[in-house]
Amino acid sequence: MGVVAEPSNQQPAPSRPPRTVSAMVFAILPLVLIAFGAAGLLGQCSFNPGGPSVQVPTVDVRAELDRASGRVDFPLADPELPANWRANSVNVLTLRSHAEVVRIGLLTGEGSYLRFSQSTAAEEELVTADTRQPPQALGTVDAGGRQWVRYRSVEGEQAWASERDGVRLLIAGNAAEPEFRTLAEAALKAPAKP
Repeated sequence: MGVVAEPSNQQPAPSRPPRTVSAMVFAILPLVLIAFGAAGLLGQCSFNPGGPSVQVPTVDVRAELDRASGRVDFPLADPELPANWRANSVNVLTLRSHAEVVRIGLLTGEGSYLRFSQSTAAEEELVTADTRQPPQALGTVDAGGRQWVRYRSVEGEQAWASERDGVRLLIAGNAAEPEFRTLAEAALKAPAKP
């Protein structure tokens, strides 16, 4: 068996600096700075020392109701609401009976949420569609000169139903009774969009 001779001109391997935590941090730090810089330039992150904030969309109710009025065959009430309330959605839904529902989502000044629905659907169908359960009446309440039937809803919410000129009105959400009353009165006083 032969012996393999090593070449005599081979140089020793260069020595490496020791692998320490500080060496790794200084190696990664430029990459982190580049990533944050790119994210900041592209607007993908922000710093908020007060904590996280939620950006809720705001919609132009009048413009959305104008659009919705072309899809439905009944007049829509456009309630005048307090200045610190914000509408964050307006949509048109079709129920199983093919009745259309125009629903406005509202954030109240107290931080609660209400949905205001208008439809020619039967009260039972409208309540079931909104509360996602068979109607369970809790009694009645007078608001805006009209009687509203109160219904149990999901997740601690409630719903109020009434009628105005042949159009069913439904208010639902997690707000307190004074906010329900504010919306009920505004809905009954509101001019109707044909």
